[in-house]
This record gives sequence, structure tokens and C-alpha cells, in this order.
Amino acid sequence: MEFRTLENLGIHELTDLFNRAFEEYFVKVNLTPEILAGKIMSEDILPDHSMGIFEEGKPVGFMLHAIRQVNNETIAYNAATGVLKDYRGQKATPKMYEQLIPLLRKKKVTKIELEVISENTPAIKSYTSAGFKKVTKLECFKGKPDAVEINNAVEIHEMPAPDFSILDTFRSWEPTWQNTSETIRKLDNVTVYGAYLNNELTAYLAGDLQRARILQFAVAPKLRRQKIGSTLFRSFYEKAGSEINTNNVNDPSGETQLFLEKTGLQHFLSQYKMELQLNAQQL
Repeated sequence: MEFRTLENLGIHELTDLFNRAFEEYFVKVNLTPEILAGKIMSEDILPDHSMGIFEEGKPVGFMLHAIRQVNNETIAYNAATGVLKDYRGQKATPKMYEQLIPLLRKKKVTKIELEVISENTPAIKSYTSAGFKKVTKLECFKGKPDAVEINNAVEIHEMPAPDFSILDTFRSWEPTWQNTSETIRKLDNVTVYGAYLNNELTAYLAGDLQRARILQFAVAPKLRRQKIGSTLFRSFYEKAGSEINTNNVNDPSGETQLFLEKTGLQHFLSQYKMELQLNAQQL
């Protein structure tokens, strides 16, 4: 097997490799080149700092990595790792990281983050063997909030130019990489809706109507428990016209999870957030 970075792998070939590697995954994966290109752009994935496995010139595995400055620290994010079935069980993940970590160090990266489905034992073992440790558990929910009580005094309006410097102050916990404000700003398919009470912005929701997915939501702390959040969810559900979902809830207090359940959503999947500290990792 040969290891090399992915800047010379075309988007169509990478998409085909991605879909083939995830054919038997826990959730259905069927990307198009356009969707994958959007993911690469919005999540700041760097092909020249992502790693691939090649056999006789053909790609058989990959690791996509993004890099950002977060709180004055240079962080890398493993946006996806996949290996074709015939090439698994050969310590592909640790081997790719052996090749990739020196490149990340040159970028002054001090930490790598990723999420992995809690039931994906082989992947967790691979990441653990590469030095990653579990740091928190993330919860995913889906459902139809069609019977939830709403606040009829609340008005829902689309926010064409949302100010995330304000919206970010509404949250009590930080979203994961794919759902951060930095990612959302770059996505054309995400709409931000504001909930207004007496002309005051009280809550917001950022969602992808096509996938019926909510990426971010929050109610201003002083205005919670007034059915504002449930009104927002009900409105988004009616606009989407199908079961809605939201992923990677990371609220240590448990209040967000309780809100989602009361709104009519059910837990369907857990993930672990794992991290590798490079400043303490010696290869």
C-alpha cells in the first residue's frame, strides 16, 4: 500500500471512494460530487493535509482533515475516514495518521478532533490505537413535533443576514465542527429563522430544509420555558414537510435533550467526540 495526500484526487473519484467505503455504514451515505465539494468548502477541508491509501495506483482509503483557528489554538478535524472493505483490518487508520501527523505539526496543529458512532467498535479501536481518547458523548434526535404546544404570540421570520456574533451568545453549549457558525456561514442551503416576541429576537434556528436538519438552535437564556423553542421547531417541521432531525447535541446539563424529547423528538443515535493531543503525542 502507498500513502499520499489527496490534492491530486478528483472530486468524482473521491466521491465514488467515499460512497463505496460507507456502503455498509450505520446510516445511509450517498454523496454527490456537488455535496462533497460543498462539505470540503464549508468545513475548511484541506486535500493536501488529508491522507489516502492507494493500491496499484487506485485509491482504497482516505482521511479528510480540516484545519481552523479555534480559541487561539490550531485545531484539525477529521471530517471523514473510510477504507474499502477488502483493505480493512490492516491498521489503516494508525498508518495514515503516521503519515499525516507530521504534516499537521508543520501547520502548528496541537489537537485533532473527530466524531464516531458509539456502536462503531472497530473504528473506535482504530482511533484509540492511533492515540485518540473519548472526551464527551453526543446525542442525535429525530421526530415530528406536530403536537407540541406553541406560543401564538411568537412570530417566525427568516433572517437573510444573521449576525452570528449575537446569535452565538444565545447558546449554552458549543456545536460540533459541522454545525459551527463558521461552517453555516458558508452553506447556501441553510436558512436561519428568528423567533420574535414583541419585536424582540428571542431565539433562532439554522436549518437545511431539504434534509429537514437543524444545525443550530437556541433561545435567549432569560426567555426560556415560554414555548418559544417549540414554536420554532414546529414552524421548521411544517416548512420541511417531513420528520426533522438534529445531530451532536452536547449539553452537559441535559436541558437541551429534555427539551427535544418534550418537543416530540426521539433519541436515535449516540456518537463519541474523540481527541488526540499532538503537543503531548510522540511518534
